[in-house]
Amino acid sequence: MNNRVRLLDCTLRDGGYINEWNFGREAIGRILFGLSKSNLDIIECGFLMNRPYNPDFSLFHGVEDVYTVLPEKPKGQMVVAMIAIGEKEIDPALLSDADKGPVDGIRLTFHQHEIEKALQYGKVIMEKGYKLFMQPVGMTGYPDGDMIDLIGKINELNPYAFYIVDTLGVMYKKDLIRRVFLVDNNLKKGICMGFHSHNNLQMSFANSQALIDMDMDRDIIIDCSANGMGRGAGNLCSELLMDYINKNMEKRYDVLPVLEIIDEYLMAIYMSVPWGYSAAYFLAAINDCHPNYASF
Repeated sequence: MNNRVRLLDCTLRDGGYINEWNFGREAIGRILFGLSKSNLDIIECGFLMNRPYNPDFSLFHGVEDVYTVLPEKPKGQMVVAMIAIGEKEIDPALLSDADKGPVDGIRLTFHQHEIEKALQYGKVIMEKGYKLFMQPVGMTGYPDGDMIDLIGKINELNPYAFYIVDTLGVMYKKDLIRRVFLVDNNLKKGICMGFHSHNNLQMSFANSQALIDMDMDRDIIIDCSANGMGRGAGNLCSELLMDYINKNMEKRYDVLPVLEIIDEYLMAIYMSVPWGYSAAYFLAAINDCHPNYASF
């Protein structure tokens, strides 16, 4: 197994679609502390948005706001935040330099018609000293030629990571392997490959294992969230993949703090606004529809 695998927990960001990111200031701080204690490699603290900052929400107007809930940067772990083009995103030009705050990296999501804007944003983010994660929304809808064109532009930008994003949760193992092969053989060496999945077909965990087992000379980042918290059918469960890596690769993670986060903070949200597999989200996936249609 040549590839080095790291886990990125996105509970406070992607999970926030469930409760409109209103976790509460104390809960946000405790969740970040628990994720740090669990030794997860990369911790996503929330969105960077052009809106007034409220410490009860995992939505930040600037990287300095993260200090409110994360007064000390975890040692040996990376802290990231996301800018989503089209979702009241903050202009990266307004961000402080990376050495002014606790955030190490910026994840940038964009649709196919926003590629040029994303490349411009990405250049600014890198110039400010952040590790840049480029994440095309709905990658499964890209024809091969369009994907190779995009990867060529990504290679020129040379970000920290480029993601395979299964926005609609439609990938089976063969679909993932084919897409990984295409990306790995065209993406510049040294750029990490990320994988962000949704669980409409109950494939997130199995697909992640398949990715880990592939023989690649490239670092891999796999997104997950505590209890799979996320919009619609939810995400890959952090605790499942942590335990899998502990038992099948090497013991790296402490699963207990994540289970405590689930018990103390997330189950109450789940009882009110549940997420996870359902027949409706299955139907959305096999018809290439966004899970919001099923929710509606």
